[in-house]
Amino acid sequence: MSNKEKEIRSVWKLIILHLFPGVVLSVIYILLLEGGVLESYPKLVILGLAGIVSIIPLELGYLFYVAKKEVGSFNIIKILGLQSKINVKEYIFYTVSLFMVVGILMTALRPLSNYILNTVFSWMPSSYNYVQDMSLFDRHFIIISLLVSFFFFTLILPIIEELYFRGYLLARMKWMGKYSVILNVILFSVYHFWSPWLILSRIIAMLPLYYFVYKKDSLKLAILVHCLCNFTDVIVLIALL
Repeated sequence: MSNKEKEIRSVWKLIILHLFPGVVLSVIYILLLEGGVLESYPKLVILGLAGIVSIIPLELGYLFYVAKKEVGSFNIIKILGLQSKINVKEYIFYTVSLFMVVGILMTALRPLSNYILNTVFSWMPSSYNYVQDMSLFDRHFIIISLLVSFFFFTLILPIIEELYFRGYLLARMKWMGKYSVILNVILFSVYHFWSPWLILSRIIAMLPLYYFVYKKDSLKLAILVHCLCNFTDVIVLIALL
């Protein structure tokens, strides 16, 4: 199968592939909350559980399905794009630089995100918001949250998301030219249905990152920056111990 035949030219299919995993995660998260599962635990832990039973089988499972269909094995590396090599020094420089850019933009946009939360999404029950004051929890809950944040939100989730959203989807949207990055970033931001007040901030903050990833054709760079950005939450939790 040629690279052209592998392209996903249906916009509706692209929208579904981008958004469906996020819909499932959000529904499971709400059901867990409504069902009182892990009721005394921080919502971050409940969100992590929802992600484990949705994102892993849906996104990683779909990649395995496509790999088996296209190359006859479950080696997903063979179906992924954005695999150009960059030397170590460039990786370090680009990773640190892009991490700082994303961090600065997200910090600067925090007032906007809070405004959107308190106005546009004021109807949303506060019980659904996974962002909590973790200092109010006992130490053992903070440790559990730290472990979930490190192993799932910092390692497993970002790696799977980058393999799926950039290595697979973005790589097969190149027929759209520069608009492929814009659409990919918008849909990836909307995919985070569990934190809709951050959608606009994510679009603005991540567009430079993924445009650079696209230009450098580097999936590894996307993974490194994504993991590093999520690791900042781990540092916050460590500070509470």
